[in-house]
Amino acid sequence: MKKPRIFNSKFWLASVAKKAVPVVLAIVCAWIAGCAGCNPEPIPSGMSPTEGPETGGTTVQITGEKFDMKNGVTVTFGGKNAQSVTVPSEMQITAVTPGGMAGESVSIVVTNKGKPEVPVTLSQRFTYTDATPPTVTMNEPVDGTVISEYENSLNVMDSLSVSFSEPIDSNSVVVDVTVTKTEDSMSEPMNATLSGTVTGSGDSVTFTSDMPMRAGRMYTATVSGATDMAGNALESSHSFSFSITSPEVLDRYRVKEEDIQEENGEAALKRIASRPEIFDDAEMWKRLVAANQDDYIFDRRKLSVGQLLLIPRGRAWGDK
Repeated sequence: MKKPRIFNSKFWLASVAKKAVPVVLAIVCAWIAGCAGCNPEPIPSGMSPTEGPETGGTTVQITGEKFDMKNGVTVTFGGKNAQSVTVPSEMQITAVTPGGMAGESVSIVVTNKGKPEVPVTLSQRFTYTDATPPTVTMNEPVDGTVISEYENSLNVMDSLSVSFSEPIDSNSVVVDVTVTKTEDSMSEPMNATLSGTVTGSGDSVTFTSDMPMRAGRMYTATVSGATDMAGNALESSHSFSFSITSPEVLDRYRVKEEDIQEENGEAALKRIASRPEIFDDAEMWKRLVAANQDDYIFDRRKLSVGQLLLIPRGRAWGDK
């Protein structure tokens, strides 16, 4: 008679577990492999271009491997999301840069959108370049200035200055100055423009005139052509005007050192006659001679500092 078989539950469980473990491991490995295959980490290797204007809008091509065509990718520049991101292939991304700060170099991060999301930073960085044109922030004299106090009516000033919003190339700045008479002036200017040179450094330039600016004139300066160090040019010209009033007309005048220091005699008399407070006309020097020639100290060939001259006026001298 056969002995009855006794069921050993421990042996059965151990046997089942032994057979099940490889199956479970196989399933887990297959799931992991399948998930990783569905959304691998992106492998960006290059980017072009690596710089663009601070205003953004630069189209950038990122090359590499394993870019997620199905779910798409996100691309950030310095933490800001890129615009119009497309993935035409697993090896290429096209993105448009957001705005940034001029001179700033930022990191670029690429992330496949499928789970799990793993951000990957490119080895290259993107540099924002200056795209903002300079502007004029100040000019001296200020527009509309009326200058009425000065020592020498023929040499009130010889320079003006202009400041910009950023450092500029002084060689690129053009300053044109036009000259017109003021209402109280007795004559029209001999030249309608004033020539000069522009010098400067940093964010300001100085225009120095070839001839002194004198009383009885309005000067209008127009600034153009200024470019910053990145090559951005002033978008539109900048103009400002100022005037120098004529002094009170005199009937007597004492010779000054500046009247005779360059050359005496006829040249000195012409400089005196050209003064706005005298005749405002160098060619009227002969009237000075005619009015003063009877004075025992008057010598038309040699004037002296402090010498008193009579300034003849009126109908008797042909004035209206």
